[in-house]
Amino acid sequence: MCRYIKLRLLISDILKVYFQAGLLYFLSSGAFLAEEFSFKLSTKGITFASFQMTAKNDPRTYRISSVFESSGILGAFTRIRIVSGAHGKIGTNDNLDFRPLEVLSKWQSLINKKQSKIRYKDNKIIYYEVLPKARKNLYAIDPFTLKGVIDPLTVTFWMLKNRTFNQLCRGKKLVSEGQSVISVHFQNKKETDDLIHCQGQFKFLKGFDPNKYKKTNYSFNLTYEKSKQNLNIWTVKSMSFDTRIGLVKALRNR
Repeated sequence: MCRYIKLRLLISDILKVYFQAGLLYFLSSGAFLAEEFSFKLSTKGITFASFQMTAKNDPRTYRISSVFESSGILGAFTRIRIVSGAHGKIGTNDNLDFRPLEVLSKWQSLINKKQSKIRYKDNKIIYYEVLPKARKNLYAIDPFTLKGVIDPLTVTFWMLKNRTFNQLCRGKKLVSEGQSVISVHFQNKKETDDLIHCQGQFKFLKGFDPNKYKKTNYSFNLTYEKSKQNLNIWTVKSMSFDTRIGLVKALRNR
């Protein structure tokens, strides 16, 4: 039972970083570039979840949808499922400059169901709602004071998106799901054989209980390989990242 409790805590940590985003209503018009990602997540040799993402973008806009589901032992005890989506604009001078306009989310478990919505204007949060109510957090920030932040789903796409060689292992983003702020920062690049490893750090900045988050810096590593369709493009092969209760590995299977 102790292991099950730890696994549920693990899911909570992951959701705070990545998956509290929203349900996207796709309008598939225009000439979009499509990318699909599918990962199996594990810790200590135990697979506990799957994550699928579909993303489409043209030079000026992007749209994302995703599904996160618990599996294995954790799935039997929690049945967590999160359907999420976001859409927004892309900066004119940088095709990795994602600026969300709206983020929607629906998630459910054996215990409860919730949904959330965040809207942005001029790179600021102008609307934030969680139904039936937001989680209790005595340290929650005021989301309407934030500037230049993006949502967890958009930052996940930013990290996983195909990149050119010059774009690898570069960039920094501020992320908020409405109650807290995290920075995501690429730091180092290493080449081994035909792979490139991008090392970086998550830093928990505001909105977290200091008694639970005495450690605020957590490392991550993205491993890229050359695309088989285009040798000028690099694609994510796997990812690993530290959490409060151990190392999580995400292995891509599509």
